[in-house]
Amino acid sequence: MSEKRQLILDVDTGTDDAIAIMAALLSPEFEVLGICTVSGNLPLANTTENTLRVVSLLAPQVPVIRGCAGPIVRDLDPRRKYCDNEEVLEDEDGNRIAFHVEEFDGLPPARIAPAPTNAVCWMVETLRAATKKVDLVLVGPLTNFALALRADPSIVEHVGQIVIMGGGCEERNSTSAAEFNFFMDPEAAQIVLGCGAKIVLVTLDATHHAVLCGEDVQRMRSWRTTVGDFVAQITSERIKAYTLFQPLFKPDSASMHDALCILYLLDGSVITKTRLLPVSVDFYGGASDGRSVMDTRSVPARAPNCTVCLGTDDEKFSRMLLDILGRAKG
Repeated sequence: MSEKRQLILDVDTGTDDAIAIMAALLSPEFEVLGICTVSGNLPLANTTENTLRVVSLLAPQVPVIRGCAGPIVRDLDPRRKYCDNEEVLEDEDGNRIAFHVEEFDGLPPARIAPAPTNAVCWMVETLRAATKKVDLVLVGPLTNFALALRADPSIVEHVGQIVIMGGGCEERNSTSAAEFNFFMDPEAAQIVLGCGAKIVLVTLDATHHAVLCGEDVQRMRSWRTTVGDFVAQITSERIKAYTLFQPLFKPDSASMHDALCILYLLDGSVITKTRLLPVSVDFYGGASDGRSVMDTRSVPARAPNCTVCLGTDDEKFSRMLLDILGRAKG
């Protein structure tokens, strides 16, 4: 068996984050060194508690490290706090519809506590001590790793590659210009994209085809496991939200954005289209705040800094993901 790949995950758990964590912990190809939390899909207290429950269930020996409760500077200017999707989403009967579950009541209470440090310091110390290259999977706002780079830029020398769920070429979600993770902390995104590491940018263009559907929910329920029941529950809620407010290419389906980053590391052929492009992030506070700016010209002004993922084999994605989640017993 080949040597395990060492991973650090950075998450804002969130339902698709939970599935990404499960996929990583259930894959013997990986050694997960730690999972850092950040504010994003939910406040930091929720993202940390949700992460603790997932990790406690599957791999309680893996440290969970609490990270940043807000962006680096974005919230200092109240004019930058607008978002096209800030309203509460409700169905026709007035029931609240959520893309992300605030509390993971479908999982047992956590039996572990966060590590007694913060994510920024932990990242710096862990990467400094690494004896081989470590891959980073960053699927929330990029605040933690951006600040770690500011504290010690040399840590990038210990990074194999950075797989980021963020940005979009043709697709956006938080505003007419921006994807959520980049929109929540554009300065952090720009810092990370400019760090000089090998970067794989898994955009909304790819993740909108990384879906689970109603048939998958039924299959997971048939397993009669804690993981199967929980993922079926949160997938059902996401399907309801997508059907009502963001219909996808496949009816009765929901995107599992963050899980695609893990599956890409396992088998890159799950991504069907990539381009090597210069990518930067607009952080000037206007209508394009948080937009991922991709120079697609035949002769770009700057050298490419990202492998940009733009398409997904949706059938392979769901097959791989269910095969991994099905490994959990009891």
